[in-house]
Amino acid sequence: MNLISTVSDLVDEPQGFIDRASGRETGWAGISGFLIGTLSIFIFLRLFSAVPPGVYSFLNVLAIVLGMNFFFASAMHLFLEMTGSRGAALKLFFLLGVTDFFWAVLIPLGFLARLDYMNPVVDFLICFVIVLLARISLMRRLYSISRNKALLALGLPYTALSAGSVMLFVYGIMYLVWLVV
Repeated sequence: MNLISTVSDLVDEPQGFIDRASGRETGWAGISGFLIGTLSIFIFLRLFSAVPPGVYSFLNVLAIVLGMNFFFASAMHLFLEMTGSRGAALKLFFLLGVTDFFWAVLIPLGFLARLDYMNPVVDFLICFVIVLLARISLMRRLYSISRNKALLALGLPYTALSAGSVMLFVYGIMYLVWLVV
């Protein structure tokens, strides 16, 4: 099965695809989704000169995206397994990659933001919400859970990341105050 037919099967009949798909089919679609999603984010950031040009910068953004998605997939799978829902962690990771195809919408929105028709932050948030909604939908089908449980499972890693960032920021402020005083 090629990539286009795999993604079209997922769009046409998500539950049937998730039930019958092998790791190879979801693997290629997931890795392609991660690459295309990361390339879209990189191009969007390059439009506003937020990252330096070059392959090394792209590989750094790709490593960050893969690392964060691996953390999110493992945390979500751990939470869902602890609450009694059964599913496959590897398939979840690859399905998170498939949802990264939606980041491709960021490029035309970035061009509109570059022409001052839209705000770049709003563009990024629109794509982020679309990706989150797609992840909730696929997680519900993979683990056979309710929408609220899927939302909770998806929100926990983001909450942990936000709490860690706030703690790091407070620690940095306290360290700067200690240096000055």
